[in-house]
Amino acid sequence: MIIERATKEDYQELKNLWKIVFDEEAVFLEHFFAKRIHFEHIHVARIDQKIVSALHALPLTYQKEGKKYPTSYIVGAATYKEYRKRGIMSELLAAVEKSYTHPITLFPAVRPFYEANGYTTTSYMESYPLYACKYEEGVSQQALDLTRLSNIYDEATKTNGSLCRDAEAWSFLTDGYETVLVDGAYAFISENKAVEAMALDVPAAQRLLKVLQEKAIEKIQVLEDSPFSKLLDAQQKVLTPMGMSTKRDLQGIYIAEQY
Repeated sequence: MIIERATKEDYQELKNLWKIVFDEEAVFLEHFFAKRIHFEHIHVARIDQKIVSALHALPLTYQKEGKKYPTSYIVGAATYKEYRKRGIMSELLAAVEKSYTHPITLFPAVRPFYEANGYTTTSYMESYPLYACKYEEGVSQQALDLTRLSNIYDEATKTNGSLCRDAEAWSFLTDGYETVLVDGAYAFISENKAVEAMALDVPAAQRLLKVLQEKAIEKIQVLEDSPFSKLLDAQQKVLTPMGMSTKRDLQGIYIAEQY
């Protein structure tokens, strides 16, 4: 087996691997391979000249207290079924860590596997059930605006830090989730759950909660000690682990699934 970086000639093999392993929708697959392909940051495992496993270590940044730092964010970690349980992905992860001096980050599909490979959870979200409460009346949604979403996200995560999102990352997210935007707050909705909700202050959180209530959303995930925490029932709170990193000094950095 050979572990090495991918080349432009591997484009179709990489695409086929992703499509087969993740059973990916064509629209997403084309979008990702058009916008997020960095061959020099793709690590592959070859057996008999065939790519049997690969991962993409996207070059990104994370921020904390107004300063930005480099990171590699792993997505598309895939191995053909017949080659699994041979330690191939663990070898790819080790190769990635040796290739960079900065922290490696990811959002895990199988958390125990990454824990066994030296990754630790950097942050948690608070999950709450939503039920009838008295929130601000007459709240209206705003038109989707990626700049406003980004500004809210950056400000809400500024103190503890977060993985940075560029325009393309926001495009992937808003394509994949129903997005609710109000003045000073937003939420991504999937299967009747607000999987990420951010607000700049308590009034903004109240506005968002009102809209989510009108949509009959049943659950919400928010940052720890966020403005929402003052409005929701602390006794119902459940902590949900989020992203992971190879470096323990990234504790507190908010890392969610993104592309």
